[in-house]
Amino acid sequence: MFKILFGFIISILVSVPVYAQVDALNKLVTNYTEQVKRLDAYAAPYFNVEEDLGKFGDYLTPELKVKQRNLVTQTLKDLKKIDKSKLDESYQITYDLFKGDLETALGGFDFPYEAMTVDNKWTRLTEYLESSSPSLTSFPFSTVKHYEAYLSRAAGFPAYIDRQIKALQDGIKKKVVLSCPIAEKVPGTYKDGLIKDTEKNPFYRPISMMPKEFSKSDKEKIQTNFKTMITTHIVPSFEKFDAFFQKEYLPKCRKDFGYGTLPNGKKWYRYFVKLNTNTNKTPEEIHKIGLAEVARIRGEMIKIKDKMGFKGDFKAFLKFIVDDPNSYFKTPKEAIEGYNTVRKKIDAEIPKYFNLQPKADYQVVEAENGDAPAASYNQPTELKNYGRFVVNTINLKGNSILEMTSLSLHEAVPGHHFQLALAFELKDKITEYQRKIFNSNAFVEGWALYTEYLGREMGLFTDDKQYLGHLSSEMLRAVRLVIDTGIHSKGWTRQQSIDYMAANLASDIKDVESEVERYSVWPGQALGYKIGQLKIIELRKKAEKELKNQFDIKKFHDVVLGQGTLSLFVLEKRVNKWIQEQKKGKTISKI
Repeated sequence: MFKILFGFIISILVSVPVYAQVDALNKLVTNYTEQVKRLDAYAAPYFNVEEDLGKFGDYLTPELKVKQRNLVTQTLKDLKKIDKSKLDESYQITYDLFKGDLETALGGFDFPYEAMTVDNKWTRLTEYLESSSPSLTSFPFSTVKHYEAYLSRAAGFPAYIDRQIKALQDGIKKKVVLSCPIAEKVPGTYKDGLIKDTEKNPFYRPISMMPKEFSKSDKEKIQTNFKTMITTHIVPSFEKFDAFFQKEYLPKCRKDFGYGTLPNGKKWYRYFVKLNTNTNKTPEEIHKIGLAEVARIRGEMIKIKDKMGFKGDFKAFLKFIVDDPNSYFKTPKEAIEGYNTVRKKIDAEIPKYFNLQPKADYQVVEAENGDAPAASYNQPTELKNYGRFVVNTINLKGNSILEMTSLSLHEAVPGHHFQLALAFELKDKITEYQRKIFNSNAFVEGWALYTEYLGREMGLFTDDKQYLGHLSSEMLRAVRLVIDTGIHSKGWTRQQSIDYMAANLASDIKDVESEVERYSVWPGQALGYKIGQLKIIELRKKAEKELKNQFDIKKFHDVVLGQGTLSLFVLEKRVNKWIQEQKKGKTISKI
């Protein structure tokens, strides 16, 4: 009796400081999350902040950058006051993720990122255009108040355009400007915003989304107000930006291609490498990993070439695949139908490999920017409770039928949709910060590429051409390690990068050019795929080796996905702990 009572008293005494540390961490993370949600009102649809839907936000204001930096600096100071050793495993995960995220964010304020906020891929301009798209928008158009909020938000667009122009003008002064091949394509990304016919302008599209329940008078008022919005705020603002960009910015674009030649560019690139890979690997180390992976995958592709009975060399084989009209969809409709067919084949295999599955569904929709990747993914939000697998049906030559299965695995199930939708749904198990703010490019993209690898085990590559498409998809991610580091660290030219990629991929030359330009404007982002995938495969092989017959693929995937998005460092700790628990016959403490 005494022993039990004594143990109870001791447990209370111990739990008091432990609870204090947990409470302090929860309050700090919650406070940070609430402030981040309201820093830039443009993100209100994503964060479900209804009162900010009518605001365009303070993006690119000097005041916003000061607020962001002060918030990160103060939060990091407060976090260091918390005793991590007093936290249990799940809270230690939050602590580690939070600390690493804040430290990385703090390092980014040293660079003039505002000067590079426009390119030919994804920018605030293209995001705003997509906000009017029925299939791509995350803005809610379900009530009259939502439409009024969208109109109110548009009133802030001219001020944003002024700030965007100012940021690019400052970039010109600092010699931080886009490479000419990129800059020349920027006007094509916003040209639709210049359409003067109000009913043909993309910002009139929400009219087609008006619910049937709206009264006739409300509908007429909204239509009139949207036409006024387009003529007053939208078209004049796009015209102003276009005049600046064409006359002032384009003549100042630079001939160099990578970040390495920008002021402080090599340091800036090393920051991007760390940000996107969760490692301390140098660009040179990653370049060598890429070369080794390219050689390995090329060997596998040559085996397929020989198996198919092709007599020419590897270069001729790639040309044969690229030139074959049967490698491509003929119409957008055929592409969407093809992806939906593959979806059914993948869905049939999922129960064999996964316990955890998201409740949210996803839709296959068409992209609106021809310069966009072959496919991408938009995750669910409270206002749009389903994912969207976005397929580029404008550039059909950049969307090979051979790679359809790999792209589906990667972008939808069990890739991004599984991981991101599942994380979004873990409301009772992880913090809102971890669900909506924390991001690890290496984990998110590494998981998606790992699922392509998993597709082999699922038996989804049923013929030589589909398997060749899978290898080509993996080769793309290996080539990225070489080209990204080549462009930004070794001074590779655009043509040099295109030639290297074309020599190793069965891709249309326009698709190759688009990919190379992507690496130019998003330094380091393309590195996360292969680096993350290799780490997840390494951890799985370690678990298989140590657990032998105890290894359960479903449980391994539970461990990887069960705590939302993680850094690779935290993932490794989590998997290692799970291995030890499995050896002892335990289940992981928190999934």
